[in-house]
Formats: sequence, structure tokens, C-alpha cells
Amino acid sequence: MTRTILLMLVMLTMLTACDALPFGGNAATPPPNTLIYEAPVSLTVKKDSPLSGTAIGYQGKSDTGAARVTIAGQSAPKQVGDSVDWQGTPVPNVDLKLALRVLTFDDQSVTFAGTARIEIRNIAIQPGGSPGKAMLEFNAPVTFNLSKGETVLGSNVSYVGATPNGAQFAGVEGFPYRKTLDSIQYNGRISPKVYLRHDLRLIRFTDTDAVVGGTAKIIIEQ
Repeated sequence: MTRTILLMLVMLTMLTACDALPFGGNAATPPPNTLIYEAPVSLTVKKDSPLSGTAIGYQGKSDTGAARVTIAGQSAPKQVGDSVDWQGTPVPNVDLKLALRVLTFDDQSVTFAGTARIEIRNIAIQPGGSPGKAMLEFNAPVTFNLSKGETVLGSNVSYVGATPNGAQFAGVEGFPYRKTLDSIQYNGRISPKVYLRHDLRLIRFTDTDAVVGGTAKIIIEQ
């Protein structure tokens, strides 16, 4: 497989992931107190330094020129374009599933690209604060179709309704009104080891509903 074909496959994988919605935004209903995100990822693993929170490691290039990837302690020689999958629980109440392919490698490191599925259970929303030291970070594309009174998943931001000043939101800092394409930001904890940052824009609004979209940064802490 040539490098050009691989890059095309990786880009297609990431574009597909960018259409994903967090469960409950306007997708199927998840289990109670659960959030599920899908995010495109690019991860670099240095030689003899396992990817934090996972069982993926790298031992450099072999004598035959293969990437000496390890998965859960087992050797898995790989070439550019080969798949590397892993799933596990990096911290309590968080299930992570990685579907990756080898993008590049040399004697010192290997870079993977693909998608991550992050499931966070038993969420408890605590607005504000700041994140601790990150173990893993993911940026997931999100879209929320909010009826009047409905809350953005993982936050305390809710749509109040249309006013002469624009769309009114509760739970935002300061001025509560937004015009189309104005930003809406939120920071808070959703689990003892998970911090969430929303960076959203108001796409449209009516008297009865509003659509907001952007990114959710999921920070899994050490």
C-alpha cells in the first residue's frame, strides 16, 4: 500500500468520524448517566514508552524493517497501513476503543491515525474548575438539537428561547444572548477523572428550538 493511498484512507476515516454525534444529541438514547463520543485521532508513541492509559507500545524497527508494535505485551510487527486496535478502561467508568492504522514509523517512534470511541458512565456534572494533568485527550465533533428547556449533554447549558436580543441560554457565563454563529463555551467535570470542554457555535434558532455545534474536548486525567 502506498503512502498516498494510506493517507486517503486515514482522511476518509476521519471525515466519517466527523459526522458522529454524542449519543443523546440527536442520536439514539444512551444508557442512563452515560455519554458516548467518537473522535478522529492521531497518536504518536515513542520507543519504549507505552501510550498512556493503554496497552499499546513500540520497540522500534525490526531487522526486517517492520514496526515492532506491542499490544498487551504481545509483539505485533506492523507495516505502514496496518491496523492496530485496542480497547480497555484507562480510568474507572471510562471505556475506550481505538481503531487505528500505522501512519509512519522510524527507529524512535510510530504514529497512528484513526478513530476513538469514548464511553463515560455514571456522569456527574460539576461546572467550572480546571483539568488536572492529562493522560489522554480527544476532540470529538458534536451537534445538539435543543428543544426549549433542553440541556447540552455533559453541561448545565440549556436553551431558554428566542428573544429580541437573540437566542437566550441558561448556564453560560455572563451575557446570556447569542446571535447566529456566536460562540458558546463551557468547562466542567463529568467524572472524577474526566474533564469536558465544549467549544460550540449557534447554528440556528427558533421560538421552539436551537441547534448548536462544534467540538467537545474530553480530557482523561492521570
